[in-house]
Amino acid sequence: MAVSSKKDKLIEEAQKFVLRGQFDKAAKVYEQILAAEPAAISQRQKLAELLIKCGRSDDARKEFETIGKHFAKNGFYLKAIAVYKQLQKLFPADISLSLTLAELNEKHGLITNSLSEYKLVYEFHEKNGEKTEALDILDRMQKVDPQNIPIKIKLAEAYAQHGKKNESYAVFSKTAALLLERADNATLSKVCARVQQSFPDKPDFLLEVLSEQISQGSAATAIGSLQSLLRSNPNNKSAWDLIVKAYQLLEQPQRLKIAYQHYLNFFPTEPAAMLGLISSLAAERNLAGALELLDKYEQLLISAGFLQQLEDIYHALEKIDPISIRILDGLIRVATASGDEIEISLLTSKRQSLRSVTDRSQPTATEPEALHAFSNEQHSGPEEIDGSVFFAESSLEQPTGLGLETGTEDLGSTQLLDSGNSIAAAATSWQPDEDIEIDIDIDMDPTFGSMDQEDGTSSESENWLESVEDLFDTISTAPRVVKFGSEMEDSDAQSHFDLGQAFKEMGLYDEAISEYRQAAQDASRRVECLIMQCACLRERGDVEKAITMLLALLKPGLSEEESCAVKYELAFGYEAVGKEEEAKALLNEINSTNPDFRDIHSRLDAAPHPDSLDFSDEDLQDF
Repeated sequence: MAVSSKKDKLIEEAQKFVLRGQFDKAAKVYEQILAAEPAAISQRQKLAELLIKCGRSDDARKEFETIGKHFAKNGFYLKAIAVYKQLQKLFPADISLSLTLAELNEKHGLITNSLSEYKLVYEFHEKNGEKTEALDILDRMQKVDPQNIPIKIKLAEAYAQHGKKNESYAVFSKTAALLLERADNATLSKVCARVQQSFPDKPDFLLEVLSEQISQGSAATAIGSLQSLLRSNPNNKSAWDLIVKAYQLLEQPQRLKIAYQHYLNFFPTEPAAMLGLISSLAAERNLAGALELLDKYEQLLISAGFLQQLEDIYHALEKIDPISIRILDGLIRVATASGDEIEISLLTSKRQSLRSVTDRSQPTATEPEALHAFSNEQHSGPEEIDGSVFFAESSLEQPTGLGLETGTEDLGSTQLLDSGNSIAAAATSWQPDEDIEIDIDIDMDPTFGSMDQEDGTSSESENWLESVEDLFDTISTAPRVVKFGSEMEDSDAQSHFDLGQAFKEMGLYDEAISEYRQAAQDASRRVECLIMQCACLRERGDVEKAITMLLALLKPGLSEEESCAVKYELAFGYEAVGKEEEAKALLNEINSTNPDFRDIHSRLDAAPHPDSLDFSDEDLQDF
C-alpha cells in the first residue's frame, strides 16, 4: 500500500513537471518509478515519449524496444506493431525496424502490410548490392504469399542470377503450375519462353509441369495445354503419353480410345498405344474390333515381350465370348511364346473339348460388325490427321487453357477448333527484355465506392457513399506502395481495424487512416471506418476537414446507429472549434433518437448550459 502511495505521488509530481514544460525533470521521476516497478509498461511508454521531447532519441528507442518486445512476446502483435511503427518514424533509416514490422505483421496475418515492409527491406539490400540478403527477403516474401505470381517470378530470376539453377527452375515450375490453374495463358507463354531462354537444356519444361499437374490430380487442368502442344507438335511422343494418362485418370473411355487411335497414326509401332486401343475396344465389349486389331498387332506385341498384357486382353475377351476358339488360339500362341508348357496343355485340351462339343471351327457367338474406323482406307475420311487437326476436347467443364476452346460436337469427332494462340506462337511472339519488369503498383488505399453489389444492383446508400469517394480520397497520408504484383489480398478486416485503433492511440494518424481504409473494404463496417478516419483528422488538427467529411456522411441513407455515430463524432468536431450550440444540438438529437447510445448522458451533462450561472473563481471567493 505504501509502495502504491509513493508511486502515485511520483506520478503526480511528474505530471506537474510536464505541465510546466520541465520534461527532463519529469523523465527523471518516471525513471524512479520504473526502477521500483520495471513491469509498469504504461509508465515506460510515458517515459519514452518524454525522452523524445528531451531530445534523447537513443534512450527513447531503448524504452520503446523494451515495450515492443514485451507486447510481441505476449502475443499482442497489434500493440507491438504500433510501438515499432513509432520507432520507424523516429529512425527511418534503420532497416531492421522494417524487418521487425514485417515479421510482426506476418505473425498477425496482415499479409499486405507484411509484404509492404519486406519490400522496403528488399530494396535496401538491392540498392546496397547485398544480393544474398535481398534473395533471402524475396524467399521470405513468397512464403508469406505463396500465390503471388510476380514475387515468384522475381525470386526465380534472382536465383538464376545467383547461379542457383535448380532453385530457379523449381520456382519457375511452381509458377507455371499456378498459371495453369488460373488459365492465365498469356503469362504462362511468357514464362515458358523465359525458361526456354534461361534453360536451353530443358526443352520439355511445360511437359514436366503438366506431368506434375496430372500426378497431383489436376488432369482436367492439363488437358487443354496438352492439346495445344500436340497441335503445334503432333510428333511429341511424351505429350501423347501424358494426354492418355490424363484421360485415364478422368475416366473418359471414349476420348481415351480416340487418343490411342491418333497416337498410332503418328507412332504406328508404339506397343503401349496398340495395347491401349485394343483394351479400349475390349472395355466396350467390341469383340470383332478387338480381334481385328489383335490379328494386326499380335505378333509385334509378342516380339516386343508384352505377353502378360496380351494374355490379360484375351482373358477379358473370353469373358465376352467364353466359347470362342479364336480367343483360345490367341491364348495358346501367347503361352507358346512364353514357354509355359502346362498352360499350353490346359488350353489345348480345352480347345479340343470345345470343338468336340460345338463341332465348329469358328466362334458360336455372332460377331458384331467390325470396327471400320481402324482400317487403312478409313484414314482418309473425317478422321484424317494432317498434323494440325486431330481429336477435340468437348466434354470437360474445366478451362482447357492456351487458346483451345471447348465445343459440343460428337464424342467421336476428331475435328479441332482452330486456334492461333498456341504455346509456340505465344512464346515466339514475346521477346523478353534483359530484366523482366516485375514492379506493379498496388493501391494500398482502395476507394470507398468500389464495393460490388449482388445481382449488379446498388442500393441508394451505396450510391450516395460513392458520391463522397473523391472527398475522402483527399486525405493525405504517407505513401505505402508494394510493387511486386497486384495479387496481394487484403487480410482480415477486423485485424486492420484493430491495428488502426492501435495506431490512433499511439498518435500515428497517417498509419491509422491507412488501416481504416483497408478495413473499410468490409461493407458492414464501412461507415464506421470513415468516421474513424474523421476522428484521426480531428485529433491531428484537421478539424474543419473532418467536419466537412462528416457532414457529407450525414445523409438519410444511414441507419439509425450509423447516423448517431456520425453526429457523435461531429459534436466533438464542433466542440473543438468552439461551436458549442451546434454540438449540444447534435447530442440532443442523439438522445431523443437513442437515449442509450454510448455515454450520451454524460456528454450532455458535461456540455455548458447557456442559461446557467457561470461563476468565475473571484465570484466564488465569498462562498
